[in-house]
Amino acid sequence: ASHELRTPLAVLRGEVELGLKAEASPSRCQEVLVSCATEIERLSRLVDTLLLLSDADAEKTALDFKPVNLTRVMEEMAEQARILAGDKGIEVTMVNEQGVTLLADEMRLRQLLLNLVGNAVKFTPPGGRISLRCRPVDGQAEFVVSDTGIGIEAKDLPHIFDRFYCANRGGPGAGSGYGLGLSICKWIVESHRGTIDVESTPGKGSAFTVRLPLA
Repeated sequence: ASHELRTPLAVLRGEVELGLKAEASPSRCQEVLVSCATEIERLSRLVDTLLLLSDADAEKTALDFKPVNLTRVMEEMAEQARILAGDKGIEVTMVNEQGVTLLADEMRLRQLLLNLVGNAVKFTPPGGRISLRCRPVDGQAEFVVSDTGIGIEAKDLPHIFDRFYCANRGGPGAGSGYGLGLSICKWIVESHRGTIDVESTPGKGSAFTVRLPLA
C-alpha cells in the first residue's frame, strides 16, 4: 500500500513545487491544478479500495442480501460495456437465459461485474470482442465475462487475485491500476458463497467465470 501511495504523492509534490515557482504562467498553473486534481482522484479511489478491503478483513462490511434478477443486471452491464468500449470499436454480445434470480447484495454484484467488464475493455485491442453470458447450472447462477484481448501468462494466473499483484501484460491498459480490482472481485464472490475462475491464453483472450448460489 505504501508503494502504491508513494507514486501519486510524488507526482503531486512535483506539480505543486512547479506551480509555486514565480515564473510559472497562469496557463501552466492551470495545467498543474488539473494534474493535481487527477492524482487526488486516483488517491481517493485507492484509499476507498483499501478501506473496503480492510473492513472486509475485519468482517465489518455488512452485505444486504435480497433477491436480484441477474438476467436484468447482466443486460445492464452489457450496455455499460458497450459505452466503455465505444471508442475502441469493440463488439459486445450478450447471451442471457431469462429468470435467473439469486440472493445477493446488488450493489456489490454490480461492482463485481463492472470490474470484470472494465478489465475486458482495458485489455482488449480495438476491433476485438467481449461476450457476457448468464445461465443457471446445477443450482447455481453462472455468468461469464470473456474477451479476445491480450490474455494472461500462465505464470501469472495463480496470482491475479492477490492484492497488489499486477501481471506483466503488454498492450492497451498495461501499467495502469493498482492490482486490487480482482482482489475485490474475489472477496465479493466469496462473501456470496460462490467461486470465481479464469481461463486465459496469451494473445487470444480471457474468460472469467463466476458461480453463485441461486435464490
